[in-house]
Amino acid sequence: MSMSFEIFPTTKKKPNCDEIIKYSVELFSEFLKKEKISQRIDITTKEVTADNEVYTNPISLTLKESYYTVFNLNGEGEVYVFYHELTEIDKDFWNEEIKGNKHAQSMKEKVDANLEIGYSWSVKRTMGQPAIVSLYYGYLAIGIAILTGGLIYSDDGAWDYSRLPILGEDFKTEYLSIKNIGDTIVKDNVEKWLDELKN
Repeated sequence: MSMSFEIFPTTKKKPNCDEIIKYSVELFSEFLKKEKISQRIDITTKEVTADNEVYTNPISLTLKESYYTVFNLNGEGEVYVFYHELTEIDKDFWNEEIKGNKHAQSMKEKVDANLEIGYSWSVKRTMGQPAIVSLYYGYLAIGIAILTGGLIYSDDGAWDYSRLPILGEDFKTEYLSIKNIGDTIVKDNVEKWLDELKN
């Protein structure tokens, strides 16, 4: 089982991996410092093809559905980024979401911009990852979203659904803020991971 943040870019910018790493690590480091947590953060990347060939240090995120980009954190765990071409199903999904989700309603122009662009990325972590990976992967999603003017969304429990979709720039200040988490499972997980890093 995995949990994922979906990123729906609203610009055609294809961020390179070095840029994403630099920005996401900067955001994560600021958070750790605020929490008085001292942690080394070293990230390496690779791209895995449909034939399971591996290319180290890819320049940009994968742009093929059968490939994925791997971000390895401190040699301890991994976060996976997948590329998706949007289909009619995605358009139907957003039409339904906008009907009943006030956040989606306020983001309609951004949603339309993404549908025009025609693709998205998902940032996934598998269950059982170390605490540092489980916390960092949200910042990886935020970095990609901010660099592409994108929206962040999740309906699989990665974050409190009632707060989504949200612009990357806004999620930057909300992510891991305990007081903003209404979902008790998400809140309990975040508190557990923070305790693990502090001890």
